[in-house]
Amino acid sequence: MSGAELPSGGRLGGRLPQGGRSPLLVLLWVGAAYGLFQLLVSLLSLRGRVLDLVTLGSAQAVAYLVVIFVLLHRYEPGTPLRRALGLRPTHPGLVAAGVGLGASLKLPLESLTNLIERHFPVSDAQLVARAELYRIDGVLDLIALSIVTCLVAPLVEELLFRGAAFGRVVKASALAAALVTGLSFVLVHADLRHWPALALVSAALSFLRVASGSLLPSLALHVTFNAAGVLALALGAASATRPLEVPMVVTAMNWLTACVILAFAVRASDHPAAARARAEDRA
Repeated sequence: MSGAELPSGGRLGGRLPQGGRSPLLVLLWVGAAYGLFQLLVSLLSLRGRVLDLVTLGSAQAVAYLVVIFVLLHRYEPGTPLRRALGLRPTHPGLVAAGVGLGASLKLPLESLTNLIERHFPVSDAQLVARAELYRIDGVLDLIALSIVTCLVAPLVEELLFRGAAFGRVVKASALAAALVTGLSFVLVHADLRHWPALALVSAALSFLRVASGSLLPSLALHVTFNAAGVLALALGAASATRPLEVPMVVTAMNWLTACVILAFAVRASDHPAAARARAEDRA
């Protein structure tokens, strides 16, 4: 998709509209994407489809990509997708920082969610539903789950939140873009017990997006974070009904690692490549 232009003769035609930069309007676009996703899920349920993560991920991909296309059709006609979605080069160290943060934040945030669920336990019905979502009956199921969870879901979510949506608001304010897309990313996840961990992930994603001027570091973080969870499932270290138990010393070490990586990312954001990407982001 990088460097490509929107279809329909290569361009959607017309001059670039200057609207669509209101944070409230962007929230409405995100709401439309989530509403379309829920509609597709309802239709699949009526047809008797098993709503596992692969099915839900596929429905999410369709819904989010449709809304991304319509949003860009409305506000970014004729703009190459690479620019409209923030798929531009930046300092490679920031992409590496995304990978490092995705890996180092997984265990601490897993511990945070486990702590919250001890005080607000998951019901038996919710545990059964969660087990169905993550059900793996063989190697093919594991491969399908890995593709959807580690590639498809992070890609479409980043393209919507820190790609198309962020790209609209950042032209007016980088801080507003970070806040509105970060908040909406948390809100579309239904389980309130996961919101504190998601808020911290979202903050890291937004920081990398602002600092780098590119979607690539955020995408690297998101993919790595999700991949760490799938790896724990594949190795049997955790399951849908049995959370990953993390020793306190390991959690502390991972927090420290994440802080070191963040400090490096702050330094790397001063690199000319990152500065050029930010300038293009806001142009």
